Amino acid sequence: MFDWKKELAVSKLSPSEFVTKYYNEIEGPNRDAKLKRVKRILGKLNRSTRTEEPKREIIYENLYNPTTLNLNSTAKQITFGLISDTHFNSKYCQITYLNQYYDLCKELGIKDIYHAGDIDDGENMRPGHVYENYTQGADDHIIEIIKNYPMREGITTHFITGNHDAAFRKHCGLDIGYQLASRRLDFDYLGRDLAVINFTPKVSMMLKHPWSGSSYALSYRPQKIVEAMETSMEKKPTILAIGHFHKFEYLFYHGIHCFQTGCFQSATPFTIGKGISVAMGGWIITLDLDSEGNLLSITPKAVTFIDPVVEDYKNYNR
Repeated sequence: MFDWKKELAVSKLSPSEFVTKYYNEIEGPNRDAKLKRVKRILGKLNRSTRTEEPKREIIYENLYNPTTLNLNSTAKQITFGLISDTHFNSKYCQITYLNQYYDLCKELGIKDIYHAGDIDDGENMRPGHVYENYTQGADDHIIEIIKNYPMREGITTHFITGNHDAAFRKHCGLDIGYQLASRRLDFDYLGRDLAVINFTPKVSMMLKHPWSGSSYALSYRPQKIVEAMETSMEKKPTILAIGHFHKFEYLFYHGIHCFQTGCFQSATPFTIGKGISVAMGGWIITLDLDSEGNLLSITPKAVTFIDPVVEDYKNYNR
């Protein structure tokens, strides 16, 4: 039997690396409780692969005071993954392609993947939506994500929640973001709808999950979001990552590098009925910086998928 307590006492791994390496060995009905204990103990020991723990200012209302992750990196080059709208628990979720994306990130040595919301498909979003889900109820939705969302050693998924994730919060006050982060040490929950990552004091990225509908033109929504920043309280970021629309786009507009982050959900009865196209895939983005932390160049790499895997959810322990 795997003695996780003994292994923990001598381990020099970070929390996410420890649970990634030993997740399958930490077995039994009390696995979640054990994982929480591992996280708490390692937190007290202050083990980390970073020389300094990121300083996060936690704000529960993200509209005007978004959660902020200050990395304060001194690296000359930063590469990270950028995705959104994985929509687990939807019959149209593309888990196989998501695993392929994470495998590529692992192969490239990427440590951080940023998720711009809708990790889950939610429930009762509209009449008939229940028939598009392969699980029912908050507990089963959360368990499915914990069980089948890709986990790769050394990779942390930093995520916000979106309008579909908010379904259970609207129905019964449950924020699944907190539930997921407490049960998977490779999950880092950054709050609802909006978060800001400061790579350096001079280079930032905003994760944003709007709630508005799609538009007639691909770039229309990002343009309007950027234009609204000119007259709002939002501080303009260097990079704007927009989820929700299930579109794929890079646009440099009003001095902001704008990305629509794609999705890992194929067309659904809703999108087909509305005549809405979807673009499956994610980004791998490389930032080149000078010695003072200014952005010199940005290199986006699109990782795209075309033909959906039909009923892909049935391929994952169901």
